[in-house]
Amino acid sequence: MTTVTPIAGHEWDAAAAILTSANPHDPLTGEEYRHQMRDQQDWGHGWAVLVARDATGVVGVAGYHQNPGAFHPHRYDLDLAVAPDAQGRGVGAALWDTLAADLRARHAESARILAREDHPVAPDFLTRRGFTGSKRYFMSTLHVPDFDPAPYAALEDRVQARGVRIRSLADLRAAGTPDLVGRLHALMNDVRQDVPRAEPATPLTRQVFEDAILGEPGLLPDAYLIAEAGGQWIGQTVLFRSDASPDLLTGLTGVTRPWRGQGVATALKLAAIRAARTLGAPTIRTDNASDNAPMLAINDRLDFVRDPASVSYVIRFG
Repeated sequence: MTTVTPIAGHEWDAAAAILTSANPHDPLTGEEYRHQMRDQQDWGHGWAVLVARDATGVVGVAGYHQNPGAFHPHRYDLDLAVAPDAQGRGVGAALWDTLAADLRARHAESARILAREDHPVAPDFLTRRGFTGSKRYFMSTLHVPDFDPAPYAALEDRVQARGVRIRSLADLRAAGTPDLVGRLHALMNDVRQDVPRAEPATPLTRQVFEDAILGEPGLLPDAYLIAEAGGQWIGQTVLFRSDASPDLLTGLTGVTRPWRGQGVATALKLAAIRAARTLGAPTIRTDNASDNAPMLAINDRLDFVRDPASVSYVIRFG
């Protein structure tokens, strides 16, 4: 018999392991998952994590939360995964029925979940429950030890000749940079405003930025890189690492509007690859919307290899 209830304190590791098995490109530990939900609570967002159990223990997990970078009080992002050896037994259906009832009780307007388009179960499972596919995303992977930076030396020289300097968060902290957090926060909100996404972007509050970016346990200060020119910060890229994997995950690479198309984003990516090599990381992963042509082109030139697309599925209530 399968039961679905809110997650208990000792079940975060099991829930995170199930989510990681379903989404190996986005691994996380139980403590990291719990940290994400604590942030949601601190921000006053709506969230819940449910687990399905049978006689063997936790066999599925589902949850909802709100996206602080595309915030709407009645829109949610979802997680839903079933342990491989428990699939085909109605566990996913039981989780979704409970989750959907909870969302309706919260007067949810809509909810979104990502699913790989080549997944053997997820697209049909979601479609049968009223979800429709919308924006597509590509996860792309670079094998760091195989990367050859030599073909990009001329580009880096051109960018440097324009007065662009790349510095890490670790360097900026060591230099005692005035108003460091305020400037990082402003840059993040500037460069992310035009990034294609399934829901309209909303500015990150200072609290969200400090908690979710600077306070993220997996943030790598040596791989949070800022491009500077003429005293102005003009671009950034950020790498994170989960304790669940040696791979590095890209947060956001972006450049301010006046500096786009001049090689700055590529120079930041090259600097991030060097940082990853210094850190001994085997792989960098990054994801981009399928209509983010400029960033996809940069990743392709740098020999990132695309996985099959993930689709953002949305369900609308009411």
